[in-house]
Amino acid sequence: MAETNASASIHVLADETLGGIKREYVEVDRKAEVGDKVVIVDANVQCEEPYNNGDIFEAESLLGYSSGIQTTCHRDIFDFEYRVLEPTDIVHIDGQRYELTDRKAEVGEKVIVVDDDDSSEEFGSFRIGEVGTVESYSSDDMYYGLYANVRLSDGRDIPLYLHEFRLLVPVETAEADEPQPVDTIDAIVNLATRVADLERTIKRQKDEIDTLHKDNRTLGEELARLKEPPKNEACAPIDAPLVFVQRKIGDVFDVYQDGKRLRGIKRIRIDAAMGEVTTHDIEFVSGATEEERP
Repeated sequence: MAETNASASIHVLADETLGGIKREYVEVDRKAEVGDKVVIVDANVQCEEPYNNGDIFEAESLLGYSSGIQTTCHRDIFDFEYRVLEPTDIVHIDGQRYELTDRKAEVGEKVIVVDDDDSSEEFGSFRIGEVGTVESYSSDDMYYGLYANVRLSDGRDIPLYLHEFRLLVPVETAEADEPQPVDTIDAIVNLATRVADLERTIKRQKDEIDTLHKDNRTLGEELARLKEPPKNEACAPIDAPLVFVQRKIGDVFDVYQDGKRLRGIKRIRIDAAMGEVTTHDIEFVSGATEEERP
C-alpha cells in the first residue's frame, strides 16, 4: 500500500530496486516513459476495468494512437489523467527517514547495499536493501581497492566496496511519521519545469485563439460580401457579349449580358444572314437606368 502526503504530493512506495525498501516519490507533471510509476489525478475511465484518483500504476508501454500509456494491468490511460512519480533520495527504514548520500561513510555510520553482483559464500553473502554499520576500512589492491567492513543488522560481517553501498544520513523532521520534502533544489527544478510547461501551453492556446479570430474575421468579410444586393455589384463590362434568348411562344427575345438579364428593353432589331456579320439594335424604354442598359 502507498502512503501519501497529499499536501506535498509525496508518495511512499516499496522500491524493488532497493530490495523493497520504502522510498519517497514526488509527483511530476510530464509524460511517462516505460517503467515509470504514475498516480491517477483525473480519472477518465473509458471501457477498461475501473480505476480512481489516487490509484498507482506502472507504465508498460506507450499508446501509439493517442497521448497516453498502457499499464502493466492493461489499462489505457491518457496523459492528462496521471502524474509521473519520480523517486527521491529519501527512504524509510524502521520508522526513520534517511537520505541516500554518495559521500564516503565514516566509521559507525549506517549504509545500505545497492549492488550485490559480488555477493558470494566465500567473501560474504549479501543482497540489495540490507542495512548495516561501517566498522572499519581495509584495502584490496587486487580488485577495487578500498572497501568497508560492514556489520549487517542481523550480525553478519561482510566486506563491501565503495560502489556496493550508499550512506544513509538521518533526516530530522518535526513529526517523524509525516514525510516532508527535503530536497529544495529538486522541488525548485520540478516547479520550474511545470511553469515552463504551463507557459508553453498558454502560448500555444493564445496562438490558436489568434488564428480563430483571423479565420472568423475572414469568414465574416466573405459572408458580408455574399449578402450584398446585386445593385451593389460592379456593372458588367461594356464589351461583354450579348445573349439573345427567344421565348417559346411569340417572337419576344430576352437579352442577357454577363449572366444578367437586361431590363427596360422596348424594341430589338437583329440583322443576320449566313456568312455575314450580325448586327443588332436595342431600344430601351425611356428612363431605363444604367444598370438596365448594356
